[in-house]
Amino acid sequence: MSSFREGLTYPPIRTGLILLFLALLMSLGASYNVLREELQTGVWGPGAYVIGDEIEASGDIVSISLEISSDNASVKIIANGMEDTYTLLGSTKTLKFTSKPSVLVEKGEVHYSYIIKWIDYPYTYLSFPAFFTMIVGSIIAFKGYLSFLESLKENRTTSKKRRDRK
Repeated sequence: MSSFREGLTYPPIRTGLILLFLALLMSLGASYNVLREELQTGVWGPGAYVIGDEIEASGDIVSISLEISSDNASVKIIANGMEDTYTLLGSTKTLKFTSKPSVLVEKGEVHYSYIIKWIDYPYTYLSFPAFFTMIVGSIIAFKGYLSFLESLKENRTTSKKRRDRK
């Protein structure tokens, strides 16, 4: 079974396996995720707004917690195909969403505050070099394997010729 050990230490095979291991580490790094959150506050006048447009939430949105208040306003919120109308007369409403809702302020001014939470993948740029490294490592390891088999075949034939001479 020394051939297996020799095969792993054969330079092209070893180089290919090192590149494959490096590609694995880079792909694991690319899949690392972080939960991010951001708070936004302000005042909406009459018009249409989409919650989260100001924020660069590049990943999947986990939750949005919206708190709206006004002395006299009418607000229409559209989320997931559902439309709800709220009349705020000195009251506060707290709403929770899992996607970006649209808000239409029909009349009055609305004070808002929302916290948006999303999953971010800060090292996704590593996925392309990892893929390239995996392809190159596979090719080098495969060619090294074929070369190693060829060298084993040559060693076997030379040792057979030596035995035949004796």
